[in-house]
Amino acid sequence: MQFNDLLRAHDIDPAMTALALHKPRDPRIRAALCVMAESAPGLFEAYQSTHPTIPEATLKARRTMAAFLSRAEGELTFIGLYLQAGWRDVPAAELDAMPLQAEMRARLGQGGLSAEARARGIAARALFDLRPLDVLSDLRGRLVVTDPGARNYMRLAERTSLPVREITLRATLAPPVPDWRALRLTTDELRHLPRDWITTLHQWRGVYLIVDERDGARYVGAAYGEDNLLGRWQAHVAGEIGVTVELRRRDTSQFRFSILELLSPAATAEEVITCEQNWMDRLHTRRYGLNA
Repeated sequence: MQFNDLLRAHDIDPAMTALALHKPRDPRIRAALCVMAESAPGLFEAYQSTHPTIPEATLKARRTMAAFLSRAEGELTFIGLYLQAGWRDVPAAELDAMPLQAEMRARLGQGGLSAEARARGIAARALFDLRPLDVLSDLRGRLVVTDPGARNYMRLAERTSLPVREITLRATLAPPVPDWRALRLTTDELRHLPRDWITTLHQWRGVYLIVDERDGARYVGAAYGEDNLLGRWQAHVAGEIGVTVELRRRDTSQFRFSILELLSPAATAEEVITCEQNWMDRLHTRRYGLNA
């Protein structure tokens, strides 16, 4: 089955539908978009309300837009179907001043559009009025199609093959929690975790490492108790400065978190602290790092 078969079954003409296949090359931006789509849809709508010149022209000529998002290599997850209800040209500086646009770009680690517009000689961008439709809304986060490949993300539906790979029972937009050995989180990512990640980190306890990416300084910590890693890490980034003696002297915005050793949920505080002391010794974080 093709995605176009689903469109036709609901009287949606593929010839009047644009496909927005959101799949930025930067994995951190892809992950941030997945979190936005799941927990901050207003920011995600801000993201897809403007487009570069060529995709913009494609969308202007279409009545509907189907949005997809890359969660895993080779596949795209359906976000929703939208009515393209018009647009207005907005100067880049005005777009930069819009709160949702500014927050969205900050979350993605992107600067404003003004400098880019000046460099490319573009006075304004079209700001689209995209209105979510009920059609296929029950498949949001559940319908997975095969990525057709190539870099261009705004496609013509009638010319694009999107084979349906699966329809899952549970809607999931955020990427799966990685193996604990591969988990790396920046401060900003920690402040905007997907729902499933929050649940997992709430259950995990163990010994962790914080690296201040400004100078590479390291801190070893232990997480146990009711909220485990989730609670301890969130405490570290709750304010603008750290929570321990040495970390209080540092801006938290450039911290990166990882797990050195994952312990059983039944491990006692004494067992976790013993492992923590061992890692401090192995990494020399008392003499050369941020542990007191």
